[in-house]
Amino acid sequence: MPRFAHIADVHLGFQRDEALQEVEKRVFESVMQECIDRRVDFVVIPGDLFHVNIPEMRVQKYAFAKFREVHEAGIPVYVVYGSHDFSPVRNSVIDLLAATGYITKVSVLAAGPPQGGAGTDGDDDLLRLGFVTDPKTGAKLAGLPGLKAGVDEKYYDQLDRDTLSAEPGFKIFVFHGGYSELRTERGREGEYMPLSKLPAGFDYYAAGHMHAHRIDKYPNDGYPYIVYPGTPFAGYHADLEENARGQDRYMVVVEFDGKVTGVEPIRIDADIKYGVIDLHATDRTAESVRKELAKKVAELDADGRIVVLKAAGELTVGRPSEVDVPWAVGELKRRGAVAVKVSSAQLTSMDVKITGEAAERDRADIERDVLGENIGEVRSAPPELMGDKGRALAERLLTRLSNEKLDGETAETYSKRILHDALAELGLGPGPRAPDGGAAPPRVERVD
Repeated sequence: MPRFAHIADVHLGFQRDEALQEVEKRVFESVMQECIDRRVDFVVIPGDLFHVNIPEMRVQKYAFAKFREVHEAGIPVYVVYGSHDFSPVRNSVIDLLAATGYITKVSVLAAGPPQGGAGTDGDDDLLRLGFVTDPKTGAKLAGLPGLKAGVDEKYYDQLDRDTLSAEPGFKIFVFHGGYSELRTERGREGEYMPLSKLPAGFDYYAAGHMHAHRIDKYPNDGYPYIVYPGTPFAGYHADLEENARGQDRYMVVVEFDGKVTGVEPIRIDADIKYGVIDLHATDRTAESVRKELAKKVAELDADGRIVVLKAAGELTVGRPSEVDVPWAVGELKRRGAVAVKVSSAQLTSMDVKITGEAAERDRADIERDVLGENIGEVRSAPPELMGDKGRALAERLLTRLSNEKLDGETAETYSKRILHDALAELGLGPGPRAPDGGAAPPRVERVD
């Protein structure tokens, strides 16, 4: 019976700590090796394969090497952009992998009447998705990439749903995004659209973006399986804390024969050991919390473990710095910890506040908090520059502007590439683009 693997939100290149980079690499390679060992017929990856559109060269090298192995094993890989590796101008390592033939991009857009048909009044306003047919199994895949809050819905609103529904055969819709029925505490306003925006009538909905594993069924609404495998390791620091507290991570293997006959979650076992230190500081002195921290560090078997240190609460006496989290980090590493991640929970004292320790905290987290706290001070009429949309735009610009210079790239070429990407995010580039880099469909307003 035909089978395919469904993997999502790998976020290659997210880790900055060298030890965690090795874990990230090992988890990715083990997941892809699982696909080879199980001899699946094809693999579906609905976005955020990479953490940025052009990751550093070391990430590209091992990704290309592993996808070459999968390709040589005769296993096609079908991919859409995620919100992290999306590029409005096809300036992404995803496109390099597609150019080599190691992967196939699913989202192929075409505006106007169907091929070979004259269309009817209003047909030119519709957005049509081309199906990609898997040559071995005959499964048909269509989908849309993850864009950004507000823009996704505009594309979904313009889909030619009748044509999609009428297509015969076993069909998979590949998409990157959330819908309101699965809203969670970790989601942000604007990340969700109504379930009804998804085109009905597909046999399986291969979803990405939500980092927790879940399988949803809405057969009466035309959505028999909507599946999020979840992240295999971590794309956010909160994922590491969840891992340390016992959260299992999965990929999914799906059997089908005209319809889905089985969805099997495959637990990812990468032989990773964790440790957790919790500090509750409310109504306590800095000295008492410091002593507790020293005791817990001494008691924890840190050797070979990823340790998550979480400090939260408001001190009655003393400053957060007196708790001496940096000492604990250094001591845990001396005792053999693979890495130590201080959580983003707040440790405060009167007007003094730290979120973890700045030296141990991911720069992206700090930038996100600063943007969120100060966006309200901006006076701007366009709504896309305010609130969550404004913060999201600022985050994307920071990501584009921080992309590293590639090997062999001249300073002039690098500057032009960065400027080109930044202008594209702002909608000031050389004309609108569709999600796959082609011409944008009619009447889709850019909200970048």
